[in-house]
Amino acid sequence: MELQRWLRGDGPAEERVSRSRAAHAELAALRTCCNNWSLPVEPNAESQGNRRWQRLIGQVATCDAERDLLVLLAAIDLSPRTAATVRLLSGWSDAAGLERSFAQAVLDPQEQNPEVAAEILRSDHPLAQRGVLRGLDDGPEHRVQFLDLAPAVLTWLAHGPDAACRGRDHLKWFDPHRQAETEGPLLAHPLLQDDVAKAMALLDRGTEPAQNSTQGNVISAPRLRIRTSTPDDALLLARGVAAKRSAGLVTVDAMSAMRRQPGEPAWLDGEALIGVLRDGALLAVLQDAVLLVRGLGGDDGSRALDLTTAVRLLQPLPLPVLIEDSSVADVTSVATGLGRELGAAAVDSTFPDRVQRLDLWTALLAPAEQLEQAKLLRLAAFPLTPAQIGGVCQERRRSEGGLSDVEATAEACRVRVGHRVGEVAQRVTQTAKWDQVVLPDPVLTVVKEMVAFAKHGEKVLIDWGFAARYHYGLGLTALFSGPPGTGKTMLAGLIARELGLDLFRIDLSRVLSKYIGETEQRLGRLFEEGKRGGVALLFDEADSLFARRTEVKSSVDRYANLEVNFLLQKMEEYSGVVILTTNFADSIDEAFKRRIRFHAQFPMPNQDERELLWSAMLPPKAPVEEDLPFDLLAKAYEFSGGEIKNAVLRAAFYAAVADSPLTLELLDRAAQAECQERGRLVLRTATSLQW
Repeated sequence: MELQRWLRGDGPAEERVSRSRAAHAELAALRTCCNNWSLPVEPNAESQGNRRWQRLIGQVATCDAERDLLVLLAAIDLSPRTAATVRLLSGWSDAAGLERSFAQAVLDPQEQNPEVAAEILRSDHPLAQRGVLRGLDDGPEHRVQFLDLAPAVLTWLAHGPDAACRGRDHLKWFDPHRQAETEGPLLAHPLLQDDVAKAMALLDRGTEPAQNSTQGNVISAPRLRIRTSTPDDALLLARGVAAKRSAGLVTVDAMSAMRRQPGEPAWLDGEALIGVLRDGALLAVLQDAVLLVRGLGGDDGSRALDLTTAVRLLQPLPLPVLIEDSSVADVTSVATGLGRELGAAAVDSTFPDRVQRLDLWTALLAPAEQLEQAKLLRLAAFPLTPAQIGGVCQERRRSEGGLSDVEATAEACRVRVGHRVGEVAQRVTQTAKWDQVVLPDPVLTVVKEMVAFAKHGEKVLIDWGFAARYHYGLGLTALFSGPPGTGKTMLAGLIARELGLDLFRIDLSRVLSKYIGETEQRLGRLFEEGKRGGVALLFDEADSLFARRTEVKSSVDRYANLEVNFLLQKMEEYSGVVILTTNFADSIDEAFKRRIRFHAQFPMPNQDERELLWSAMLPPKAPVEEDLPFDLLAKAYEFSGGEIKNAVLRAAFYAAVADSPLTLELLDRAAQAECQERGRLVLRTATSLQW
């Protein structure tokens, strides 16, 4: 009863004053002790702890009363003697914290400034809003409340930011010194430095004063939305900004508050999100770091988030707040909405072109990892962002073979690109080499022009400004026409490999549809994914898709012409490599022929070319009889390159069964079998010409 009267202020005044004065004297002694702490010259664990303590009471707290309260609460948690003294003086012997009314009496024992102490102990005070203090939540007016420091603050105070993040998937701390060691070359690259400079200019200038639509006040703190191609690049840009400010980086990931219900779309729980935002803001304030808020782009359900609470939490932070806006086109995304509520400016990161990607690869490779220019060009062909290139380098360095294994590195790049061309196309793995190809001079000239166009296209189109003058039809398109087996598909694979591109052959069975509009939809997705993946597209037997438009006599003709028109439009818009092969060039629509940049006609090989092909088709390890007369085979059989390949492979199996080397007789026998399968008459054989 006596304690209740004291809490209500009904007890003897002298008793309350004496108790609060005693506690205040304890507080004064603690304050004197803290002020006398000094930091050693050499940094160590103890000095880091002292710095964190000085940061807590010197900068997190903004007035003497706030500092006194933080000192007292820290002493209660860390000093058993102080805790016992406070419990004895307050009369709450079993209390785990500091009773609210007793705290107000300690902060103002003479009741000279009761408004100041009462303001600090409000639930909407920044110390409570940021999560530094617990126990000041809204509740019944006469409910007893006990204050204490948040466990995260105590953990940070005793063990540092890494310990404060441990066990929290949504919270990450990036130390500036460790960051410089692991990602120094990437952060120092001019491409990233240009983006950092743009972001720093917006932050230094600060957001222009704007009226907040939620609270009606003016915003002046620096806030920035960063829009990048991938979340990893947003993190990389934020690290660059933090490094430029010589500060650490705290990231808070809102996706940890994502809830998924079976059969329902994902949605963001506003209350859980406010909790993770408060954790990130608290650690950023304690560390005087840059804060990056991630994972706010979402579906329509995410709009249920209470932006008012988020703005009230993030707006007063005395530090830069970066918001990852991963949904640039989605104007209803939470990231966009929150950025606008905060008056945040926006900066877009630069997506590197092929020349810049080549420079990135060169800069990130160590001297012992330097690759040949051709191999670097192959890696630079993948449309990767700076963060993805850095991720591939780190991943391959931990793997067997390292970056010197170009095939494995290219596969890692392919995984990072993450395109879905494979859903409607089949990847072509080309094992043939240039020495296995015998090309007539006109075709060889076209091939050289195609390779030159691809390798110097960015210089002509971008550096020299032709892309700004011509807005479409800038891709590398080619039509290979000729009889079957003349090497059209094989040459397409060789060109793609020479350019460092993956070649995907379009599977028409997965593109064409009997339903109106579905074929166009699939083709549109194909070209979009091809552009995203930076791959070469091969339309084999292209006359089935790019056929001549006909006179409209029925609805079937009308929709068939619509498909051709749609293909024509997509071909002009596509900036990558598209190769068409056909056995019937005359059936291709004239509009396509006019827009195709390169056209190579593959004739049947003549006798001299057939002789070279017979010799080129034999691998070095194959057992071959000496001085094989390939000229006789070329003279006897007017084969295409594909037919010669089939005959050589058939003869190899004949030799394996007979356990003998490849002879003229076996090759001649295989060639005769090839003619028989194709219904051709054999007028003469190679062995008959030998005699």
